[in-house]
Amino acid sequence: MARLAALESYAILDTPPEPDFDEIAAIAAELCGASGALVNLVAAERQFIKAATGLAGAEAASVLPFCRQTVRQGSFLQIFDTAADPRFNDHPAVTATDAIRFYAGAVLRTPGGYPIGTICVLDTVPRTLNDHQVRSLQLLARQAMAQIEMRKLIAERDASIEDLREANRRRLVLAHELSHRMKNTLAVVQSIVGQTFRISSSLEEARTAISARLAALARAQDLLIGSVSASTPVADAIASALVPHRESTDRIGVSGPVAYLNQQQTLGLTLAIHELATNAWKYGALASPDGRVDIVWALGQERQFTFHWLESGGPPASAPARRGFGSRLLERVVAGYFSGSAQLTFAPAGAEFRMRGTLDKID
Repeated sequence: MARLAALESYAILDTPPEPDFDEIAAIAAELCGASGALVNLVAAERQFIKAATGLAGAEAASVLPFCRQTVRQGSFLQIFDTAADPRFNDHPAVTATDAIRFYAGAVLRTPGGYPIGTICVLDTVPRTLNDHQVRSLQLLARQAMAQIEMRKLIAERDASIEDLREANRRRLVLAHELSHRMKNTLAVVQSIVGQTFRISSSLEEARTAISARLAALARAQDLLIGSVSASTPVADAIASALVPHRESTDRIGVSGPVAYLNQQQTLGLTLAIHELATNAWKYGALASPDGRVDIVWALGQERQFTFHWLESGGPPASAPARRGFGSRLLERVVAGYFSGSAQLTFAPAGAEFRMRGTLDKID
């Protein structure tokens, strides 16, 4: 119902007393020379008295039928003698000792035209209001409604301010996170470029290697940027790293439980798989049509993480004459991201990389 929705929008039901409304009720009683006055909100099944003066709680609660009638008809209601009104003459509020014998109520009307309550005056004897008092009560109803509107605007303003503060907090966190990621990425880029130039035999070799490694790093960054959290599933990191080798994915087995990497581990594992897959294509299992690679990871107690890359079916593997940047990346840098250890071996059956470490706890 639109009227009830309008009332609910003010979030005023069951709120504590407020001096502005208490003063309006007091002014109404004084202007009308009445025994009591109320600022009363009428909901579906109950009333909420925002302010009251001159009446006990039980007496105040008994005005619900009068206020409900005022809201129903949507205009000023004056009952000169409730005992003589057939709509209310048998109501307990009218038949009881110290009964309410007089009622006059002006409607609290929203800017949209919905009546949501009343400001009313009550007395224990039949009587009437003069035109000045009627007009004054109607003006007080407008003032009460203005106070309700202002109360809503202040609440909305406070909510907007809090929303802005929260947005600013999120912006600062995001800026810090982006700065942190950029510094980490630049450190990795610096290491890749420096180490690759140091071990390359020609500028062209260095250019090719750097380009491939930075492409792998870019894929890892895309994965991190696309994530709504600070963690990445292991399977997603592996899939991203294997993008350049799609044509051989039928010869690459991938298996392991659901587990999550932090940002540094995502970068490290992506670069590690890039190095392993590139070497497998050039010299290892993927260089042979019958060769294959199996990637297996496991998650143990206390977030213990193991990663295993095993090549088979390719040409006999042998250790390189010198340990290059790729080997150092795998055994030192990547392992360090996992606070663990790693080893790259070259058995006749194929290259093998094993790593043990620890994953962050993801809530």
